[in-house]
Formats: sequence, C-alpha cells, structure tokens
Amino acid sequence: MKPVTAILIGAGDRGKDALASYALKHPEEIKFVAVAEPDDKKREQFIKAHDIPEEMAFTTWEDLLAKPKLADAALICTLDNIHYEPAKLALEKDYHILLEKPLSNNVKECVLLGELAKKYSHKVFSVCHVLRFTKFFSKLKELLDSKVIGDIVTINHNEYVGRIHQSHSFVRGNWGNSKRESPMILQKCCHDMDILLWLVGNNCKKISSFGSLDYFKEKSAPEGSPDRCIEGCPAGDTCPYNAVKIYLGDNVEWPTSVISADTSYEARKKALEEGPYGRCVFKCDNDVVDHQVVNM
Repeated sequence: MKPVTAILIGAGDRGKDALASYALKHPEEIKFVAVAEPDDKKREQFIKAHDIPEEMAFTTWEDLLAKPKLADAALICTLDNIHYEPAKLALEKDYHILLEKPLSNNVKECVLLGELAKKYSHKVFSVCHVLRFTKFFSKLKELLDSKVIGDIVTINHNEYVGRIHQSHSFVRGNWGNSKRESPMILQKCCHDMDILLWLVGNNCKKISSFGSLDYFKEKSAPEGSPDRCIEGCPAGDTCPYNAVKIYLGDNVEWPTSVISADTSYEARKKALEEGPYGRCVFKCDNDVVDHQVVNM
C-alpha cells in the first residue's frame, strides 16, 4: 500500500521527535515531503533525516501553505497560540489534519475550528489527545460503557507533574508564563479534561478551581544564589533544579534537546548562559500555578 504523505509545520521537540520520528521507523506507512520551521538548525536536521529537498523546506508555515497542496496530511506542531491559522488554511487546502494539543488557547478559535471540522467532515481532523488510544483507557472506556463497573458517581483523578518537567516546561520554559503561552490547566491538563469527559460520556455543567503559585518564587531561592545556575550557586550541589546538572550531563534527549538544536556541550553551555533554561528556577518570570484543584 502506498504510504501516506505528510507535511510538518513546526519541527521542534514535539513535531520532530515525538511525532514525525514514526516515519523514520515505518517509511512504508508515512513519508514527509515538506517542512516549515523558523529555526535553521532544526529545519536542516529534519530535511536531512527525512531526505526532503531544500526547495521543500520553508521558514514559515505561511510560505509552505501558500503552495498548492503537497501531501495527504498536515501535522501542525507549532506553539499553542499559532494553531488556528495554519489549521484553518490547511483544512481549506484539503489536507487531513493532526493538530498538537491544545486545540487553541483562545476560546473563539476553538469554536471556529470545531465548526471548520464539521464543514470539512470528509477530512480527518484530529487533536493529539493520545490517552484515548492507550490500551489502559480504551479498556476502561469499554468497561464503563458496558456497565460492568456500574454507574459513575465520582472520579478522583490526579495529575502529577514530574520535578524536572515542572521546572523545565512550566517555570523556565514556554509555558511558565500564561501571558506568553497557555496556562497550566490547559497545556498540561487538557489531556485530563478530555479523558474525563470521554470516560463519563457527558458534558460538564459546573466547575470550580483553586490554585496558586507558591514554591517557585524568589522567596524559595537559596541564600546567595545567582540569577543563573552556571554562575556558581552555593546550593548547586544539593538543589534538584540546578540547570547545570539537568542540561550539561550525558543526557542529550528531552529535556536537554529543547534548549538547543545543537546538543554539543559548548552549545548547551551557551544556552544556559544566555537562554531561559539557565535561569535560577526561583528567579524566573513564571506566573502559572504549581498546585491546583479542579472540581467538575
């Protein structure tokens, strides 16, 4: 059977490594023929790995989607606030769509994308809510729908964010500030919201939420700590969030792969000296919660 052809919009960690890497393992199933990525290093790495001609590599999604339809499907893996426009245009150009979660961090855009999905219902329009496709949740859904367990009265669902993941993504990284990107409850927990609504098979009627940012603030910084870990922190040996230990060790996979497309020691060191991931985790511009309770 002829493999599905695809274009990739956004060749960052999620697009390049988490999703498109499947094509390298299963070339008989899917083949990438074009990419749009503003970072030169990431774009070059992708076209080399997937044997894409230079003329099919674009700096912006606008340039890529200005071309006539190039493939069967479009994978859209841009940052959350750049989901709507490329998804809309790709649908109008008759691509099947796989869109990274969340759908959008704008309510109006979510509604409009839902309407577009209905309008172009002959095409696949799928959001990466991957939990629905795991064996565990698929079986749980089957049991609930068959009433083997009985009627659902209460669900107690906990989302534990790992220590490194919290500091990397939601303090130092893209999602540490809700004015810059999606808040924690949307970016991290849209999976949880989706799976709960799917399992229950009904809509939420009332919701309340309580949470705050308590720990990852300057009041928690070790005495004498500099603005950047690499400048030499008196608590560096014991601090679990020491950027030097996290990013300058032997691991060059996630999360280290995010701080620099070039994973050489020199490039990673420069990223810690100049970029957001080298900052003291207690001295960032983060404003998202580090604990939250939601009642639905």
